Amino acid sequence: MSKSDSEAAAPLNAVRVFVEAARQLNFSRAARALGITQGGVSRHVATLERHLGFALFHRQGTAVTLSDGGRLYFDAVQEPMAAIELASRQMAQRQPAAGRLIVRTSLPTFAMGSLIPALPHFAATPPVGVDLVTSLDAPGPDDAYDVLITRDLHLGDAEQWLLCSEVLVCVAAPQRQCDWAQRPVAEWQFLATHSRPEALLAWARQVRPEGGAPAICASFDHYFLAIPAAMAGMGHLVAPLALVAVALSQGQLVLATPDLVRRDASYQAYVNPRSARPETARHFCRWLKAWLRDAALPA
Repeated sequence: MSKSDSEAAAPLNAVRVFVEAARQLNFSRAARALGITQGGVSRHVATLERHLGFALFHRQGTAVTLSDGGRLYFDAVQEPMAAIELASRQMAQRQPAAGRLIVRTSLPTFAMGSLIPALPHFAATPPVGVDLVTSLDAPGPDDAYDVLITRDLHLGDAEQWLLCSEVLVCVAAPQRQCDWAQRPVAEWQFLATHSRPEALLAWARQVRPEGGAPAICASFDHYFLAIPAAMAGMGHLVAPLALVAVALSQGQLVLATPDLVRRDASYQAYVNPRSARPETARHFCRWLKAWLRDAALPA
């Protein structure tokens, strides 16, 4: 390898082809995955080998294996290349695309527990895919999205849909509820969340106004950690029904009491005034409101 070769910029296209060839250990399969010819794979690999100054593969007929240097190089570049590809796809998806609806939410637990399980049932004419984005921040004027789902953000004069009111319920894993059902509520051990500490207290004040503060057996930063803990039987959990409706319907959790504690808060959807597909966004809001209603979430 000459000095001029060593100082030249790395041939990134060749690096990308090498990574795919190393994953597949077959130039033909790598060519199909990349949409190029097998000869093109060979030429890119040869270019990279000239740049590096050593062989990346051992070739035996149509079979290839990584050389020692090739294995070290693959270990060094595969994760950065995957990160580049992922970042490129994510940035491309921020731009409005035909046949895609971008749904943004400030509620990651709602997204994981209710919205994602519901999405396979969404249908639109013509068919449209849904890209889900989570962010706790209010969207900026240049952010690309069609629908915002939130509990605590407001979009001024944007078209607004009331999805459901917030209702607090107490849930537990089926076996835990069976074990604790005969004990008074005052003896129950609860899971707490730092993000919504007022929820447990609000439920307790209404359900057992004469009792003291609920006993806490474990605390978590957010509901998306506390809900799996409740499913595992670690304690009772007071949570918004919107976050546990799917787990209840699937039998992963059960209602520990019949009490429904209504709150002033609600779950809202906003149609972005700059959406390129406002009718599809409205159809999505209408569908999601109906789906939540069928999941027994009161409007």
